[in-house]
Amino acid sequence: MSSAKQSSNESTFVKSKFYKEIEQQKRIIESQFVLSLYKNTNYYFDYDIKVNEFSSPIWRFYYQMLKEMVEERKLRKMDVVTVSAYVQSKNDKLQQLFKKCGGYETIDKGMKIVEAENVDGYYSELQRYKTVLRLVECGFPIEQNWDKYSKMDLETLNEVLEGLVAEAFVDTQIGNDKVEDMFDGVDEMLERADQGVDQGLPIGSHLMDSIQHGLALGNITMMAANSGVGKTFLTTMLHIMSSITNQEPVLIIANEEEKARYAQGLITTYINHKHPDANFNKSRFIMGGFTDQEWEYLNEAKDWYKRKVYDGLVRFVNMNAFSMTKTIRLIKKYARLYDVRYFILDTLKLDNDADSRVTDNSWLQLQQNMVKLYNTIKPSNLNVHVWVTAQMTKSNRRAKYLDQSMIGMAKNVTDVVSSLMLVRMMSQSEKVGDKALRIIKEDGHQALLDEDKDYMIVFWDKNRQGQTSRQVVLEVDRGLNIVRDIGKTQINNDLE
Repeated sequence: MSSAKQSSNESTFVKSKFYKEIEQQKRIIESQFVLSLYKNTNYYFDYDIKVNEFSSPIWRFYYQMLKEMVEERKLRKMDVVTVSAYVQSKNDKLQQLFKKCGGYETIDKGMKIVEAENVDGYYSELQRYKTVLRLVECGFPIEQNWDKYSKMDLETLNEVLEGLVAEAFVDTQIGNDKVEDMFDGVDEMLERADQGVDQGLPIGSHLMDSIQHGLALGNITMMAANSGVGKTFLTTMLHIMSSITNQEPVLIIANEEEKARYAQGLITTYINHKHPDANFNKSRFIMGGFTDQEWEYLNEAKDWYKRKVYDGLVRFVNMNAFSMTKTIRLIKKYARLYDVRYFILDTLKLDNDADSRVTDNSWLQLQQNMVKLYNTIKPSNLNVHVWVTAQMTKSNRRAKYLDQSMIGMAKNVTDVVSSLMLVRMMSQSEKVGDKALRIIKEDGHQALLDEDKDYMIVFWDKNRQGQTSRQVVLEVDRGLNIVRDIGKTQINNDLE
C-alpha cells in the first residue's frame, strides 16, 4: 500500500465506541508506565518505545521530557528540583504546557501510587493495547471476540490470530522471503572485510586470535574451566588488558570476585611487564608491609592506569545476587547510553536473587536465559559482544580432552555461543618425557617446555570464526600475572 493511500485510510478511520474505550484503557497504562520510569530511571533503557506511540498528549509530553532529561542531560533522579530546573531552562511554550498538564504535582502524586517494579507489566500491557488498536484499524473482528481476546496476553493473542490467518491460506503457495542478487552490496562487504571491522576486539593472545579471529560483535564467547584454574585470571590478562590497550570501553559484570581483586591483578601485570626482574607476586596485597621499592612500583603502576584508563573505559559492577534480567538491563543501558560494545559476565550462574528459587526447571531457565542474552546482543539488536565465564564439572578434572559435555550446567547453554573455549592446566607428563605434547611455535619450530613452569591448554569445542582441531598452549604465572604464547598442539578426542 502506498504511503499516500495509507495516510488517506488513517484520516478516514472513524473511531467506534469500542475503539475509544480501548484507547482510554491504553492511556491509563501509559500513565503508569511513564510514572514508573520517573520513579526509577534505571528502567528507562530497558524499553524501546517511540514518543508517537502514546495516545495521551499528556503522557506523550511527560515522556518526551523524560527522554531529554535522561538521554541528553544524563539526569537520573527526577525530584522537584531536577525537573523544575529542566523546565525553567526551556522556552515559554513548554513551560506553559508543563503547567497545563499539572506540573510536577502530576508526577509527584503518580510516583506515590505506582510500583516501579511493575514497569515490565505496564510495558507489556501497553504493547497489547497498541496492537489491539492497530488490529481494529485494520478491520480485524476484535470487538466481536473481545470477551475472549481481553483475557489473552500479547503472545497468546499473536498465536491465535496467526493461526486464523494461516488457516485461511493453508492451501495457497506464497512466500515473502526477500530474494536478492547474490552480489548486491559486494563492494561494501569487501570494504568491511579489508578494514577488519567484523573481527572485533583482539583477544589479547596472538595465537588465540589466529584461531578465533577476535571477539566479533553480535556474538557470545564462553570460556569454561574448573574452579581454581584461572577463569578470572585469563579474563583479566586477555580481555580486560586488550580493552585497555585498544582503548575499547568494557563493562565487567561480576558475581564472585570483588573490584579490588581485578585492580590488584592489573597492577601486578603492569609491574612485572614493565620490570621483569621485580617478581612482584599479587599475594603481597594479602601480606602487606610493602617495601620502599614495592611502593615505587605500585605508585608507578597506579599512575599509569590513571592516565591510560580514562573515565568509563573499564566499568565494574558487582552483583550481590545474580539475575540474568538485571544483567540484560545493564547491557541495554550501557550499550545505548554510553555506547559500550564489550561486556564481561564473570561467572554465569543460576538466578539467585530474592525473586528466584532453585527448582527442577532451573536448568531449563538457565538455557532460556542464555537465549534471552543472545537475542539482546545479536547483530540485529544491540550488536555487542559478551564474554561469559562458566564452570566445568568437578568430575572432569583429570580429562585430557575437553568438550562441551563437561560444562557443569545445562549443556544447551552453549547453543547460542559463537565460540566455546575450555581451559585446563597441563600435566607434568605432558611437559617432558615420552608422553610430552608436540607443540609447534609460530616460527614452525618445536617448543621445549620447562617442567618447573605452569602451562594452560585452551581447547575450542565450538568456533564459528575458525577451526577447532588445534589447541593453544600458554605459559602462565598466576602469582606474577604473566601470560605468554607458546605454540599450538593437537590433542585428539579418541572416541571408542
